[in-house]
Amino acid sequence: MKVLFDTCVVIDILGKTAFVADAFAAYDVAVFKKMDVCLSVSSTTDIVYLLHSRGCLSKQASRDMARQLDVLFDVLDVTASDSRQAAKSDMPDYEDALIAYSALRQNVDFIVTRNKKEFTRSPVPALTPTEFVAIYKPTCLNYDEVEL
Repeated sequence: MKVLFDTCVVIDILGKTAFVADAFAAYDVAVFKKMDVCLSVSSTTDIVYLLHSRGCLSKQASRDMARQLDVLFDVLDVTASDSRQAAKSDMPDYEDALIAYSALRQNVDFIVTRNKKEFTRSPVPALTPTEFVAIYKPTCLNYDEVEL
């Protein structure tokens, strides 16, 4: 199974936001279940920028994190065709549409996002981190006991 993590979920994990527990649990479940954990290359610039601009990491540390993203995720490319499809789609946000059409071309099964409403018209179904964990978490994992 191939699961793409949206920019906001990666920011939650790396920036240790208020949503880190749910985001980390979704990532952990995907890795534990040996799913192909993906990230759109178009998200990488936003992740580096937001980690620094929100004060989560220094400018250099956020750049260093960019080198780690391809260790944590299979970084998927975006093509001109994806851009054209996103531009003419009826998804309200172009950036989300670009991620969705790139995911479609690369046979992604689900997009994990906190902004599920932005993906209601996505060609690839979207789940929140909580929904993803509820569906795929093995019974041997218990996140209620983990303090992050």
